[in-house]
Amino acid sequence: MLGRQSTPGAKTVQGRFNLLLLEDGEYFLDDFSVFRYPDPVFTCLTFHHCKQRKVQGRLKLCTRSLMFEPQDPILPILKFPFRDMALPPSGEIFEDETKQIYLSFECGLAVEMKERGLDHPYVPRVLADSSVMSSKFIFSFAHSKVHDVVDAIAPLYALAHTKSILNKIDEEMRLSPILDPRHTDVFDPSLLADFRERPLLKRGKVVNRIVPLLKYPGTLMLTNLRVYFQPAQVNNVGDPVLNFAYTKVTALHKRRHMLKQCGLEVRLDDGASHLYSFETMVDRDEIYDLLQPNVAHIGDAAKIPDMLAKWQAGAVSNFEYLSFLNDQAGRTVNDLTQYPVFPWVVADYTSSELDLTKASTFRDLSKPVGALNPDRLAYFQQRFEAMPSGMEAEGLPPPFLYGTHYSTPGYVLFYLVRMAPEYMLCLQNGKFDAADRLFKSIHGTWQSCLSNHADLKELIPAFYDVDAPPEWLSNVKNLDLGTTQQLERVGDVELPPWAHSPREFVAKLREALESEHVSAHLHEWIDLIFGFKQQGDAAVAANNLFYYLSYEGAVNLETISDPIEKCSFEAQIQEFGQTPKLLFLSPHPSRADVAAAATLELAPSEPVVHAAPIVPSASAPPVPSPVPSPDKEASSTPTSARRSVFGFARPTLSLNGIKASLRRRLERKNWGWTFDSQSPASGSMWEESLPHYFHSQALTACVLSKDGKYAFSTARDGTFKLSATSDGSVRRSYTCGGAAVACDVSPDEKFVFFAALDACVYMVALETGRVGKLPAGAAVVGLAVLDDARFVTADVAGAVKLWQYGPTGMLSTPVAVMDDAGAPITCLDVNSDGSVAVVGTATGVVCLLDLRSTACVASVATGADRVVAVSFGMAGTHFVCATDESELLVVSTDGVEQARLRLPDDANVQCMVSDGTYAITGASNGGLYIWQLQTESMELEKKCIVSIGHGKKRPVTTITVSSNGQTIVAGAEDGSMRLWSMKKKATRGRLGYFS
Repeated sequence: MLGRQSTPGAKTVQGRFNLLLLEDGEYFLDDFSVFRYPDPVFTCLTFHHCKQRKVQGRLKLCTRSLMFEPQDPILPILKFPFRDMALPPSGEIFEDETKQIYLSFECGLAVEMKERGLDHPYVPRVLADSSVMSSKFIFSFAHSKVHDVVDAIAPLYALAHTKSILNKIDEEMRLSPILDPRHTDVFDPSLLADFRERPLLKRGKVVNRIVPLLKYPGTLMLTNLRVYFQPAQVNNVGDPVLNFAYTKVTALHKRRHMLKQCGLEVRLDDGASHLYSFETMVDRDEIYDLLQPNVAHIGDAAKIPDMLAKWQAGAVSNFEYLSFLNDQAGRTVNDLTQYPVFPWVVADYTSSELDLTKASTFRDLSKPVGALNPDRLAYFQQRFEAMPSGMEAEGLPPPFLYGTHYSTPGYVLFYLVRMAPEYMLCLQNGKFDAADRLFKSIHGTWQSCLSNHADLKELIPAFYDVDAPPEWLSNVKNLDLGTTQQLERVGDVELPPWAHSPREFVAKLREALESEHVSAHLHEWIDLIFGFKQQGDAAVAANNLFYYLSYEGAVNLETISDPIEKCSFEAQIQEFGQTPKLLFLSPHPSRADVAAAATLELAPSEPVVHAAPIVPSASAPPVPSPVPSPDKEASSTPTSARRSVFGFARPTLSLNGIKASLRRRLERKNWGWTFDSQSPASGSMWEESLPHYFHSQALTACVLSKDGKYAFSTARDGTFKLSATSDGSVRRSYTCGGAAVACDVSPDEKFVFFAALDACVYMVALETGRVGKLPAGAAVVGLAVLDDARFVTADVAGAVKLWQYGPTGMLSTPVAVMDDAGAPITCLDVNSDGSVAVVGTATGVVCLLDLRSTACVASVATGADRVVAVSFGMAGTHFVCATDESELLVVSTDGVEQARLRLPDDANVQCMVSDGTYAITGASNGGLYIWQLQTESMELEKKCIVSIGHGKKRPVTTITVSSNGQTIVAGAEDGSMRLWSMKKKATRGRLGYFS
């Protein structure tokens, strides 16, 4: 169902290492035979004894990490991200008689994968102060020299620690000195299967072989007898050179790939299919023309008029005709962004018998999924009318009804997770989606498509393919897919009562697809997906208009040179999917209307490519959501760019179907502190500044600039201040109509946003001083800028709203509204990749909101009357909340409470911030208290690790910490601000004060 491949594709001979384990944009380079040794210091063994415990395996060198695959399949594959290594790997000699040089390195994070050969969620192990695993790793090489490996790692390590990398395109440009020599157009003639073969090209064509979620660089060569694909020395996991004779070819198609006309798909008589992406359309067309005379035996490809006539005559089934139209529209199982799309045809998933004689059994095929529910459609139409038009030059997209799509990579894998779990793990950051959002029930999924504002998915061919095994409906691999909030284990898909087995379910759906009712109305759905109602005024009239970048010809990537803009477009293409190629310009005739077939107007075979809209660099264009937006019952939404906990991959954010690439405001929170209760300390390690009185009343929020030189603050006196941290001088000052309670700054630090109790959000352009004002509907108490085009607010009415902004101002209508809190919200935080928000309420409940699906994924009752503050940890796997009863709770993003700490009475919590390992609380007595959160047992320390500032007698009202943990800023009730800087000798690591 994901396409039959002639090569193993993803796996090595050993079978466990898999290119799907890499991050989006990461490349596999080299493979070494190694032995791994225990750390003698950690194990308290001599190195001689450590050598007796060595583990044989393969060490993989990738562009962002090292990966160790033990030979023993019981042991997990370990991934060591370069970015989590404080120092580059180096050679080291240990005390043994051989004086052998070993490769050694320390890594703060190791990610476990494929333990026992199973597809399970990846397990990140934070190794700092771990008692389970050493952070030091030692390897010897069987056939390679350590210094050669160290030299190969050095530029990759340096790149991983380069802070100026914008996105994966920028990263790939910097990797070109390493990648380019490995990816050439030189074909090795010794690879020819027959010495009598004659190459038809002087040099091969540089291509990428495209398979679901992956690409394999290589060189394509044609001879007088065969086609050859020679893998490059990039992502080459030992696959042999691929070749096939021209006599094996059964079909040849020009394809679109990444919105460019540069793809070529070749189908073979064994059912295999190969999709190649060329550097240019000229290269693709040259190969296509050279192939034509060699594959003359396949004859002329089937034409639409011929297949239409066969369909109307009953010689071709509905399933076969839809498969043909998908093929003509460029849909292929090799590319998840252009996977074949089939309609929902049945609307009854509750009856004990499926009655195909009743019209009510069927879905209305004249309407897109988004228009099947009139109440939901009214919401989409209202939003469409509120969208500004003609503002593309200012970074705003043309108006659209639906921000999400009916066919995306996420939807495909939502349906196929049981059959292809490794693909879901790849797309979903090494984990399965939350159990409540997985594909659990046919009826639940249909109801989600009818009611969820972000779920418009159609079906895939597997629902109607009676010749394919229905393993995708059963958990035959015994995957651990989790437990729902109703404490139900996710296993097989729950079928409707009228189907007693997966095979019967598919057979009855196929029967429905071929029924008289569907045959009489299928042309209406074809008009929506492949026909004249796909775009333009007809699409608006049919309530069928999607985000503009999903349409073929909307943008020409070859004309875009800006890497940030290009990355935004490519992220949209890879993750959101694409509307099929337009096939018909006039209404498609019904199956019975044979006469109308003669007047059917076909679309041109080559699309018109429009110039890309001008998008100012300060506001990258919004990009639709990659993934389904499941409801709270059943739907799946693999996330944002395959970003994992270990790479450069630029994180992404979905906003009710609109997706934007994220440029984070700060480095990932990692304060780097290592003190604990066994190392008693005082506040003497911190150097305090004099108080700066920027405001006349209590500070409510504070944000530091990236370099720490400036502070952005708000206060109850209704003022916003931009001040220098060095001398306390005020550089900007603004006043709003009510108490200012929240603020944040855009990624480029050109715009500041602050919210007030006058129910407005203010946007200040720091370069010009221009101030924009946005009515938010209710008093805002929390605000966070997510990227260079979006921000999120939380208000006292219990709503979390997602907004859009650009250089000229803020869009007046929220992109999405989530009112799941059910009570006034008191605080807000967003995880580091912008995919999840957490809010605390005035009733003591904490809600987790998936910003991709705009759904509440979990709620936790703290038992307190009020939640004071919430803060995500560094890894984003858990968050910390503080209550008005002076308790700290550590809660996982699955909504499971992991630990709870009752603070002393004198630490009465007014505010709190955390990096996941430590939390700082501000107290009513003016003190700042640092608490240790993470220990091996997850038992929170019962005593304060460090206390500073107490005795000031001015209640602390807000706290912020620089991303590196070197500066603490606290605002007080009297309007003052104080800074504490870590003294020079208290370097990161084991602090001298605690030795």
